[in-house]
Amino acid sequence: MTIDLADTQLDALLKRLHLANTRRAWRELTPRAEREEWSYRDFLALLVSEEIAHRQQTRIARMIRRARFPFLKTIDDFNFMFQSTVRLSLLGSALAPDFVTEGRCVIFGGKPGRGKTHLAVAIAYRAIQNGFDARFVTAAELIDELSAAFRCGRLAEALATYLHPGVLVVD
Repeated sequence: MTIDLADTQLDALLKRLHLANTRRAWRELTPRAEREEWSYRDFLALLVSEEIAHRQQTRIARMIRRARFPFLKTIDDFNFMFQSTVRLSLLGSALAPDFVTEGRCVIFGGKPGRGKTHLAVAIAYRAIQNGFDARFVTAAELIDELSAAFRCGRLAEALATYLHPGVLVVD
């Protein structure tokens, strides 16, 4: 059985299925697959893998914007050589998915400039990578917003913003 679809028809089908990345990728991959004599299964597997990876990247980027981080830092960016009291081994559990599912908390204390915000953002970013959402807020912003919401009679609504994320960073 042969199906003879024009490029525009195939594009329309992919659009209808909301496969945005596949719509972009298949045109580039088809000549390569033909040239290298890929099997249909290999071609399809690569297209689907590319779509999944693209969706993952898009989801992470969207969650980072929603988290409202003041900057994006990872645990790999943190220099533990200048920090005598914090070790990566101490943070290991905070970087794992069960940190969120078990409802654990981490409180960083210390002098300014020691990396507390960096570490908090890195933990929240890892939670996003693990499939959870996160939110960053300064303590002053949190107090101001909740106080204003209380005065307007919308405290429950305002609290939902901070109770919903899997990880809340209050700096």
